[in-house]
Amino acid sequence: MHTCNWYISASVNGVLEQVIRDMAEALRSHSRDIDLRVLSAGDLRCKPYFSQVKEIFTKREIWHLFGAAPAWWRLVRLHSRTVHTLLEGENWGGWPSRFFTEGLKSGESVVFPVFDPLGSMSPESGKAVFIRDRKDVPSGDYEVLDISGKIVRPKALSGVYIAASPTPREAMRAGILTMRGLCIASPKSGYIEEILGPDGYFVINSEEDLPRIIRLGLGERGRHMGISARHYLKSRRSHDRCTDSLITLYRKVIAK
Repeated sequence: MHTCNWYISASVNGVLEQVIRDMAEALRSHSRDIDLRVLSAGDLRCKPYFSQVKEIFTKREIWHLFGAAPAWWRLVRLHSRTVHTLLEGENWGGWPSRFFTEGLKSGESVVFPVFDPLGSMSPESGKAVFIRDRKDVPSGDYEVLDISGKIVRPKALSGVYIAASPTPREAMRAGILTMRGLCIASPKSGYIEEILGPDGYFVINSEEDLPRIIRLGLGERGRHMGISARHYLKSRRSHDRCTDSLITLYRKVIAK
């Protein structure tokens, strides 16, 4: 049996942390060959200093880092093999891996995240356009809701989400929101297409496109697009695929 610690860095927000914890549950359920523990920056902060030091020096065969490397990461690399999964804007702190094939370079590996559906998908009444970071959208016969930092709770939603940018982090958020009932609109993005499929979201070509896209997204077209994207997501980001990608990666690291 292989021993593995996952460390979720302070740079990982609550939304992405939930995806990572869902991945951990998938790995535990599908593989009895890995003894997995998950730690986060918040978990360590809640412990006395001596316990924090003890956790850092705990020898495990593999430590898997998600997010920006903490100051003490180089100590972990002295006693364990290390793997690092990042989204963007960070320096590698272990065997390099990503959540997307988009932008993948030679020597890097891909791990597939898991996006779990809600138990109940009964949509809420009313029409809503969801935004982040106060993104401007035209007013109309619908509610505009800024959900910056507010989507951690597992709550079913109804409407269309206007992505702030076509980045890896927004693609992960789009996956979560799709599984919660929304359809997605974004500038063209290879990252979002990996998650939802090339026809799984509305492509925003210009700001003048927004009124038309919002109208479609709040109607039957948006509802059917959301259903199609959820089917695509469940087949391409299944528990089995997530687990297989992690085990393949760990075998490479252990064999090196």
